[in-house]
Amino acid sequence: MNYSRTIPAILSATIALSSIALIPLTSPQIALALTADKVKTVAQQITVRIQGPKGGSGVILEKKGSTYYILTNWHVVDKAGDYEVVTPDGKAHSVYYSLVRRVPGMDLAVVPFSSAQSYPLAQLANSAATKGNKAYVAGWPISGGSLRQPIFLATEGQLTGRQTPWNGYTLVYNNLVRAGMSGGPVLDDAGRVVAINGIVRLEDNSDKIVAAGIEINTFRKWRSSVSLPVVPQSPTAGNPKTPANNAPRTPASAIAFAATNTLKGPSEVVSSLALASAYFTTGNSNGTISVWNFPSGQLKTTLQGHTEAVNALAASADGKVLASASDDKTVKIWNLETGAAVRTLSGHSNAVSSVAVSPDGQFVASGSWDKTIKIWNPKTGQLLRTLTGHSGLVNAVAISPDNKTLASGSKDGSIKLWNLATGQAIRTISGKNLSVLSLAFTPDGKSLAAGNSNGTIGLWNAGNGQLIRRLSGHTDGVWSVAFSRDGTTLVTGSWDKSVRLWDVRSGELRGNLSGHAGYVSAVAISSDGKTIVSAGWLGEIKIWKRS
Repeated sequence: MNYSRTIPAILSATIALSSIALIPLTSPQIALALTADKVKTVAQQITVRIQGPKGGSGVILEKKGSTYYILTNWHVVDKAGDYEVVTPDGKAHSVYYSLVRRVPGMDLAVVPFSSAQSYPLAQLANSAATKGNKAYVAGWPISGGSLRQPIFLATEGQLTGRQTPWNGYTLVYNNLVRAGMSGGPVLDDAGRVVAINGIVRLEDNSDKIVAAGIEINTFRKWRSSVSLPVVPQSPTAGNPKTPANNAPRTPASAIAFAATNTLKGPSEVVSSLALASAYFTTGNSNGTISVWNFPSGQLKTTLQGHTEAVNALAASADGKVLASASDDKTVKIWNLETGAAVRTLSGHSNAVSSVAVSPDGQFVASGSWDKTIKIWNPKTGQLLRTLTGHSGLVNAVAISPDNKTLASGSKDGSIKLWNLATGQAIRTISGKNLSVLSLAFTPDGKSLAAGNSNGTIGLWNAGNGQLIRRLSGHTDGVWSVAFSRDGTTLVTGSWDKSVRLWDVRSGELRGNLSGHAGYVSAVAISSDGKTIVSAGWLGEIKIWKRS
């Protein structure tokens, strides 16, 4: 829903403006220095992620009633549209774009949102800008590898002095700063915000990359003379995407699952899994594949061969063909009995982000950052055809149960259906510019589930491309979808750290499995529907049993 369009044009003029008690500035000499770990903890408590048509980071600055105010860069939100502020607890809060305030003459903006939750506010301090003083820059950059998920990062560096003001930027430091950290705080060694990080630029007459920030006292001069708007309290205001307010309520007919085993993968991120009758495999960010006994969870063996992160796994219906896709631009076919890579499929020019094996084991399809889909013969390794048409990276591929249709989902917001045997395009389904992250056919092949970047799941008619229904409840991107064998239940895994179960016929939420400490990037459900496996960040793998 576009909340910026639900407010009449006159709202900006009629909303009560409120003067907000300012957080007192403290002298940089008063506060005692903290350890680096403590400063980073403070940073994580006050740094938010801003997502929308653009996006970046921000800092929780002030509060009035239930309205919080985020200070960020103007270039993070300068494109009008639907934005969300994701607070450190993972909750997403919708923003009235008409209430965003730009600070004149500098690259700063104030973004308000409403919440009944209690969040820490930043402590502010003027910077002495003494060369050599410690500085910490925090934000939410996008992770490396094809998973491309936001991660919190706080880097330690030193102040190098001041520069001639440019768009408000004066404070210079040598911290490592990555894309997505724009609008995040610059903190001193006492954990106080002294500037807002905004750019990485080249110094004059030098190839050295440096970061720069807008000092907080520059913002305070403007803030002392203005009032900020309060978010209106109404049935549609507040926090519509927070589960407590908008998520489907679990009905009395809920399916109860309990976590019976938690496993630790060998790497920080477990990005994919494939489930067979006697084992399941997980793809790891260190380039290995773990093979686990199912359902006991005992590690059977580790497959090595990829040189970079394994992004996707897929197995044939009989479990004899396992395919893996990697950042190293290859797809590998594995013999699980010997643990050997039978063959390597090379041809993509960029990371391979998705892979599917036809149920009969005759075809393997791979989707890549190079915006193409390739269809292979897994027995010979022959490249059969390359499919083009997407304008963005291909996040997901799926093959229908009858081995006839290939579906591909892309960052460009579209789903394309192809004739698997000929490569002919059948139709394109528009997803309203929502990046498609995951795909799965129903067991009868008549419908297709697509997990989207905004936390929704679209259920589409595969025959005519019409939307059957949209499932809403997740508060972040849905990276994995899987159907039960009888087609009645859809299991979804999301960046919001939850696994959800949906009734396919009614669209009702049937279960909400919580317990992951990190993002959930992969889910699978056993053929009898009694066991679910989920995996994700922090190397977590959970086995859930129906109770």
